[in-house]
Amino acid sequence: MKETTKLQADELIHMYEKMLHDLSYDLHERYSHLLTGLLHQMDQESGGAKFALLLTHIIDDMRSKSNETTPLSLAQRGVIPAVKQFSKEIENRFGVTVRLLTENGSFSIDQRILFRLIQQTILLIIEHADTDAIDIHLEEESATFQFLSPHEQVNVDEEGFLRLIQKRTGMELKIEQRSGLWFWIYFKKRGNDDDFHCDCR
Repeated sequence: MKETTKLQADELIHMYEKMLHDLSYDLHERYSHLLTGLLHQMDQESGGAKFALLLTHIIDDMRSKSNETTPLSLAQRGVIPAVKQFSKEIENRFGVTVRLLTENGSFSIDQRILFRLIQQTILLIIEHADTDAIDIHLEEESATFQFLSPHEQVNVDEEGFLRLIQKRTGMELKIEQRSGLWFWIYFKKRGNDDDFHCDCR
């Protein structure tokens, strides 16, 4: 990637990540606090039980949407707590259990970009694989997503995000499948022009 193009991409990433963080903060903190204040006021008045229940659902939904979009813990504490928060929301929304089993990764890429890689890969697997559980292992400069799927093929080559994120991070995606057990493995490229490898048995 040319240096000028890389700088432009960095500026766009920073801009959109700030927008997403601000949106997430407003949903999780500002608006939900305003509604919580209204909820307390209604609790003190008679006949507001139905409206109070509705407000409670709205507040919970706003905070869930915040955690799905950009968990506030991403900026405060890093990618691991953010992935755990995001995983809870995914389980509540889709019924898919996401377990972060290994946390030994030491990545040289931006924490926000790493989070987007993990976030979007989880969503792609849920969309295409028809699975009920995803196990994630973060090792030294690699991230492995392991899951069971009844499908013989899971087409990811058409997903532009995967190609974009690989170019941005210098990571390569290797896909393996053995008797219904799938492994999506991101690792550092070593001069290979082919973005995707699939070992399906």
